[in-house]
Amino acid sequence: MTQDDPGPEPTEPEPTDATEPEPTEPAGNRRRWLPALALVLAGAVCVSGVLAWWRSDHDESADVARWRDSALIEARQHVETMNSLDYREVEAGLASWAEVTTGTLHDQLTEVGAEDRALLEEQRKISTGRVVDAAVVDVDADSATVIVALEITVQDDADPTAEPVVKRNRFSVDLARVGGDWLVEDLQQVAVNLS
Repeated sequence: MTQDDPGPEPTEPEPTDATEPEPTEPAGNRRRWLPALALVLAGAVCVSGVLAWWRSDHDESADVARWRDSALIEARQHVETMNSLDYREVEAGLASWAEVTTGTLHDQLTEVGAEDRALLEEQRKISTGRVVDAAVVDVDADSATVIVALEITVQDDADPTAEPVVKRNRFSVDLARVGGDWLVEDLQQVAVNLS
């Protein structure tokens, strides 16, 4: 080697690509665990759905809400029925009263005598009850108490010129669950305090 001969030229290292991906698992390995992961996720979704259903089905507050709603609906209907009577259809009216009642009240309604039936026919009145408002005061699985505000429209057919009269009353209704239905066990008029 001489001074004039610089020698072999240094070679530059080849540039490396910084974005080159690192080696990964072969695609075959990934395909093996994807179905297992999907199965685990599906199982987790099913278990959470069953737990949510079980909690809602066994939630006491949900039971109370169902009892309250059904008692309120049936109390409204039954109070309207028991405050509606057409003198031309006394038998049908008394039968409908008996259908929505239970206990002592039911017994009293089924024992209405011939004299009382004749009196209802002779009075020639048509009364129609309409619940204006109602609220459940107390409820459990077998009994409920509901307060009802009612308008009763009475038409007097004995006097063809008479205008219908509207009466407003409040009732306390005790209900008992019989065979899955709420029936009226007691119906008491509640005094309205006007002071």
